[in-house]
Amino acid sequence: MVRVQAEAVAAAASQPILIQVAQESAMNDMTQRFQAMSERLMSDPEIRHSAEQMQERLMADPETRQLLEELMRRLGGTPPPEELN
Repeated sequence: MVRVQAEAVAAAASQPILIQVAQESAMNDMTQRFQAMSERLMSDPEIRHSAEQMQERLMADPETRQLLEELMRRLGGTPPPEELN
């Protein structure tokens, strides 16, 4: 009886870890896929140029700059000055 209870406790205790491992694995897979997609898209000169133009327009807006700075602070980092100025 004690053995069965111990096995049940051990199985229950391992569930959150298994779920966390599965979530981390899925996140890693999604990150790798996103990076590969970004690399393929940025290898196209037209798409790269359009993305650069969009970034320039966004960063020209003071409100957008403030929002990005606030986001970086909340994430625990500080935005590089050359990217935000």
